[in-house]
Amino acid sequence: QAVNEPAVSVTPTPSEHSSSDSDSIVTTRHSALDITAWEDILRDNLLNFASSAKGLLLLQQTGAMNECMSYMYARYEKKLQVSKCEKFGYGYMVTQVAATAPGMIALQKTGYIKSLIAELWSVLECGASDTPLFTPKSWSVDAIDRSSHKHLIRLLNVLSAFPAVYEVLANKPLPSRAEYGFREIPKTIVDFMDRLIIMDSDAKAHSLFNFEESHTFGLRVLNVMICCLDTFLLLQSQYNFQDILLSAQGHNHNLKEEIILDMLSLERNHILVRSYLIGGPSERTLPPRSIDEKKKTGAFSFPLFSSYPVPREYIPSIGGRSTVKQDNDLGKFLSAKKPEKGQAWLDKCKTLFSKMLISKPDLLKANIMQQLLEVGIPIMSKLQDVFPLLEYTGSDSSLRALKLSPLQKNGIKMAIRYGLHLKVIHNDVTDRLAQLLKQCSYYLQQQQKPMEVSIEYLHSFYGGFDWFAATIFLMFGGNLEKSWNFLHKFSTLGCSGYLWIPRLHCSVHLPSDLMCSGISPIFSSTGHNIELILQIELPLVASAFKMSGFTPAQICFHWLKQCFWNYLDWNEICQYVCLCVVMGIDYQVYLCCAILKHQQKNIMEHMQTQDLIIHLKEAAITGFRISNYMTYMLELEKKYRDTIFRDMLNITRP
Repeated sequence: QAVNEPAVSVTPTPSEHSSSDSDSIVTTRHSALDITAWEDILRDNLLNFASSAKGLLLLQQTGAMNECMSYMYARYEKKLQVSKCEKFGYGYMVTQVAATAPGMIALQKTGYIKSLIAELWSVLECGASDTPLFTPKSWSVDAIDRSSHKHLIRLLNVLSAFPAVYEVLANKPLPSRAEYGFREIPKTIVDFMDRLIIMDSDAKAHSLFNFEESHTFGLRVLNVMICCLDTFLLLQSQYNFQDILLSAQGHNHNLKEEIILDMLSLERNHILVRSYLIGGPSERTLPPRSIDEKKKTGAFSFPLFSSYPVPREYIPSIGGRSTVKQDNDLGKFLSAKKPEKGQAWLDKCKTLFSKMLISKPDLLKANIMQQLLEVGIPIMSKLQDVFPLLEYTGSDSSLRALKLSPLQKNGIKMAIRYGLHLKVIHNDVTDRLAQLLKQCSYYLQQQQKPMEVSIEYLHSFYGGFDWFAATIFLMFGGNLEKSWNFLHKFSTLGCSGYLWIPRLHCSVHLPSDLMCSGISPIFSSTGHNIELILQIELPLVASAFKMSGFTPAQICFHWLKQCFWNYLDWNEICQYVCLCVVMGIDYQVYLCCAILKHQQKNIMEHMQTQDLIIHLKEAAITGFRISNYMTYMLELEKKYRDTIFRDMLNITRP
């Protein structure tokens, strides 16, 4: 009977127990959704920290870096806005992250680097799922056309900083296989370099659909990368790219044995000159990368070559150092037989130094600056010591056992070549500089603790070249004893951690979380404070960087890490060292702000042409003199010293 009765729709009356069960299920689902939503909101807010140098350090110290990068990449894949507060896309944030070793590791883990290379390859060569076209696409006559320019900038943004490049390339050999597939897409930075930059076999050339355009693109990437001298030394010591380019030039000749002028030979010529010569705007001549068709006589007036050294046309003559001592107040003060003591001496020295820079900068010669460092450091080390002065325990046998890496040996050759060109040394003092670097390395290793972390950059002692020690060596005319005495006493000062990059690498003097972060105080402190001042004092410059997807912290880190070699003339480099030692390390921040103020017009122009990173890395800082901006820096000191000086010297505190 029950079966035959028609079904009647009955609304069940919930019992007390069933009501509570369903409510709990709904509540649990809502709670799970709420937690997920809150987690996304928190990740979104944390992601905003990645747009500042100090915020990036905090992300790494708290262990949130990888999670935030995964969240960012998930939004990037879905073509969503980078975060609710970020309006200018992923470029700026990715660039800031990629300036550090842990940031590059996080980007690799997310798949961002692999995706970047795949998108780039699809523009240059072929995509993963290309289909035959009835109408072939048009090819640009420009070496880097609009479609590939965007990918060039994005790739350069992540390969701009040495710690990040070291993370992806150090101790990694090229595949260099016997054959490559036409549709084989590179997956890593090493694969990209193997296919488009280190063109050392016919198999690589034959595997490209567009050999000239793609290889030119690779050479443009290489040219910007080697503007970082440490990156150049790493690539040269591992891949010996200079010999490969020289060989390619030698094989590219006509019946008269003259090197043929074409797109690739001009690119190679530019790289070969840039990577061989060191010098500021007036100390070397870089050849153009295009032919000037408007010239009536000779479309290209520079000689091409297929062996080193470079021709004389690229090396302007430089006058020797003046040894004549001219009377001036600073010189008399430094030579006084009964000088004032302690803080009174330092205060008077600051006054005289700043006055001389403003009123008589041409009298601030190399001999005065050398004397200033020799006399000043022993006094300052008693007043401003932040780090302990440890006894140097290196013996002759221990130094002989300490081997310099191929990277360091190449760096020594470059520094000696630069010193001879400047005429600050008059014979080959390679052995002395090698000895100084060994002594510095041994002394600093007494205070370093290599970390057992996933960051390759922290596995060994400092992986780059000691540009500051080389600068001091040249400032002291190649005198080993004076250079070492200065560096030994200088190591106690707080400013040594910012001027002398290897000083705080894996240093026991740093708090453990900062030491393990793999992020240099120059980036997290100096870079952060530069960006802070720019937003207040030079908002147009700050906005131009933001819209270009490049960061002030990264370019300033690049300049400072190599002591402005290749960007300022030698006398300005010496003044920079003296400025930071005498006036205070916060002047490192003010100087970078002054340089960016000097370059404001160029920065705005290259923001419009969307090649700001290329301009700032490739071009020397022309027309800039510290003396012209000393008054401006003194004004910045009055406004910001209380905040910035304290922040920079607090790095030793947890």
